[in-house]
Amino acid sequence: MLPKDTIRTFTDQIFDQMKAEQDLLREIVQGDEESFTDAFDCYYVSLCFYANKFIHDSDESRSLVQQVFVDLWMKRNKLVIDQSLKAYLFATVRNYSLDYLKHKLVETRYLRESQPESVTHERDLIEEAELNARINSAIEALPEKCREIFTLCRFEELRYSEIALRLGISIKTVEMQMGIAMRKLRSKLTDNQNIQILMFLFSKNS
Repeated sequence: MLPKDTIRTFTDQIFDQMKAEQDLLREIVQGDEESFTDAFDCYYVSLCFYANKFIHDSDESRSLVQQVFVDLWMKRNKLVIDQSLKAYLFATVRNYSLDYLKHKLVETRYLRESQPESVTHERDLIEEAELNARINSAIEALPEKCREIFTLCRFEELRYSEIALRLGISIKTVEMQMGIAMRKLRSKLTDNQNIQILMFLFSKNS
């Protein structure tokens, strides 16, 4: 059993510490910057270790604890604290850490749900760009007259008779040149995009 003097000394130390914290908190509420700095110096490191137990990120833990102190100072006039400053700070860091984890969980779920759609959309855009490039390249490789007739038909959506009238040639010539164009395009675009390409070309004239 501990001697009475030792128990009394220990009790006095606890009481003095509690009183010191109450005085420190009161001075912070009154806007004493030196007391605020003392509280920061006293608890910052231990609070960072405490936060890191929850979020497992040293940089984020430091940022979170700094935010706790910023909020303590900015909201000091509105604070209603019915516990010691130490207890308040540790409880606040715990709450901020849990809020941080909740936010990260929501963010992770959002990214997990949206990423497949986002990746698919991006892949579609890339494929479309590559498809357009292949079509343009194939069209540019056509003979001049053939390319002109094909462009008027598929992109300006002119009828064979209208093309013939504009160029001063027969409809049979237009048909023949279009046939040549389609054969050359098929020969240059023989991969699995061939069906997509033909649908793309014909959709321009639908």
